[in-house]
Amino acid sequence: MRRHIAAWLLLSGIAHGAMAQSSVTLFGSVDNGLTYVNNYGGHSLIKMQDGVNKANALGFLGSEDLGGGMRAFFKLENGFSANTGALGQGGLMFGKQAYVGIGQRSLGELSLGRQYDFTVLLEHYLPCLNCGLYGVQNADFDRVSGERLNNALQYVTPTVAGLKAGAMYAFGQNAGAQSTNLGRALSANVQYTYGPFSAAVVLTDINKAPTFAGLLGAPTVLGQSVNPAVPLVVDQQRILGIGATWALGNWSAAALYANTRLELAGRASTDQVLHVGGDWHVQPSLVLAAKLSFDRFEASRWYTATAGIDYLISKRTDVYLDLDAQKASGPGTVASIALTAPSSTDRQFVSRVGIRHLF
Repeated sequence: MRRHIAAWLLLSGIAHGAMAQSSVTLFGSVDNGLTYVNNYGGHSLIKMQDGVNKANALGFLGSEDLGGGMRAFFKLENGFSANTGALGQGGLMFGKQAYVGIGQRSLGELSLGRQYDFTVLLEHYLPCLNCGLYGVQNADFDRVSGERLNNALQYVTPTVAGLKAGAMYAFGQNAGAQSTNLGRALSANVQYTYGPFSAAVVLTDINKAPTFAGLLGAPTVLGQSVNPAVPLVVDQQRILGIGATWALGNWSAAALYANTRLELAGRASTDQVLHVGGDWHVQPSLVLAAKLSFDRFEASRWYTATAGIDYLISKRTDVYLDLDAQKASGPGTVASIALTAPSSTDRQFVSRVGIRHLF
C-alpha cells in the first residue's frame, strides 16, 4: 500500500511539473461602432459596422517549455461579427489563424498552418494605425490590412543586434473561395529596431491571388471590368513594402510605401501608395493622429486625408472618432475609401465613432 501511495505521489509531482511548464491563454478583441458615409454608391448611409479599428477575434494561444531553450506553441484564432454573431473569413472556424510550431531561443521558430503573410508587419508602420481599416489602400492590393496564406510553412529568426528576419512558403493546393493563395506563395521580411527607430522591408509573391479589384474605384483593372461584389483572381500579385517609424517623446512619425504589381493574361499594372503621418500622445489616455495617403494605379489617382482621436478608458478599453476624406482623379475614376462601396463621384467622406475592448 505504501508503495502505491509513493508511486502516486511521484507521478503527481511529475505531472504537476509538466503542467507548470505549459500555458494556454484565451485572448480576443471586440470592436463596434457607427459609421457615416456621405456617398455609398450614390446615396448617404449610416450603418453599424464592427471589426473596423480592430478586427474582432477570439483565440487560444498555447506554449510548452521543452527545456534547453526550446518550446512548442500553437495559435487558433477565430474571426466573427459582433453585430450578427456570424463567423468571419467566409465562415471558417479558425479563419484568422490556425498553426502549430516549434522553436529554439537561439535558432528561431518554425510554424505550419494558416498564417498571416509578412505584409501584415507593415501595418505597424501605417501612420494613424488606430484609425482602422478605412485608412488602408482602397482595394487592399498591398494586403497591409492583414491577409492569410493557407498551407504555409514559416520560419522566423531570433532578434540579433536589433535585426530580425523571416521567410514563408505556402503550398498551392487550394481550391476554396476563402483562400487568398490559390497557387503557391512566398513571403519574406527583414526588420531592424534601434531605440526609438524601427524599419522593415517585406516582399510577398502570390500566384493565382483573389483581389478586391472592384473596390478600387477604377472603371477597369488590367483591362477587365470589375464588380465590387466579385473578386478578381490575378495570375500574380507581387508586393514590395517599406516602412519606418520614429518615436520622440510624446510624438511619433511613420511612413509606409507599398508597390504592388498585378499580372493577368499577359498584362501587368502597378499600384503605388505612400502613407505619411504621425501620432501625438497629448496625455497617456488621449492620442491624436493624422496621415495623408497618395495612391496611383494606371491612369487613376486617389488622395486621402485621415484623422483620429483615441481616448483610453482603461488599458483594454478605448473609445475613438475617425475621419476620412478622399479625392479621386482620372478617366472614370471615383473615390472608394476601404471597406465602403465606391462613391458615385470623385469625392467621399467617412466618419466613425466606436468602442474597442481587448481581452
